[in-house]
Amino acid sequence: AASLRGASIVVFNPLKERSLERFKSPQHAFEMTLGSDAMLVKGLMMTLLDLDAKALEEGREGVLDRNFICTHTHGFEAMAADLNATSWPEIEDATALTRAQIEEAAGVYAKAERVILCYGMGITQHLDGTANVQQLANLLLLRGNIGREGAGICPLRGHSNVQGDRTVGITEIPTPEFLDSLQRVFGFEPPRQKGHGAVEAMEAMRSGHAKALVCLGGNLPVAMSDPAAACRCADRSTTACTR
Repeated sequence: AASLRGASIVVFNPLKERSLERFKSPQHAFEMTLGSDAMLVKGLMMTLLDLDAKALEEGREGVLDRNFICTHTHGFEAMAADLNATSWPEIEDATALTRAQIEEAAGVYAKAERVILCYGMGITQHLDGTANVQQLANLLLLRGNIGREGAGICPLRGHSNVQGDRTVGITEIPTPEFLDSLQRVFGFEPPRQKGHGAVEAMEAMRSGHAKALVCLGGNLPVAMSDPAAACRCADRSTTACTR
């Protein structure tokens, strides 16, 4: 649907997929090796810094959203120093992509007014997962694509135990500021009292305090670290499961 509206779509995928091979521009499939995601994002950000410096030298508006960076981020100088200390041969060797391919993708990002960055579990489920997500967030922050309507980071998951939510700051104990923002943007008063976490829910069932369990799209007892103990707790309540 986004493509039909004229949106540019850039895909990075370590595997060849028929659905990508059959499509023409604006969908471009860039091949990359597994485990090189953070280096790829560094290459994108290095290109943004170069584009920004060139624009300022020519008297044009910079590519980076400096007002957003100054107001809502910290550590920009340290990150820029790290990028400047990274060479393009390092990036190309780690990603199996050419500098031209990475610069092409960065050019699409630099020209976009609003960007949604989607990623799957391949980004998070290995040793460099934390660094990958940090770099993806950095990429969005450079152009103010966090907190803007129609922009942001979107972890894609296929089940209700959504680790990506925690990755980008969502928690079962939201701050008062977050709840205030929900109220302001969506026009309703969110609950302020903390409910049960997963372990607390099991303890409440075991004690008889909780009388029913409704599972929406998942199986809570089986997803717990001790399914046998969790199932015994669930057996003590009237359990309704909706798959």
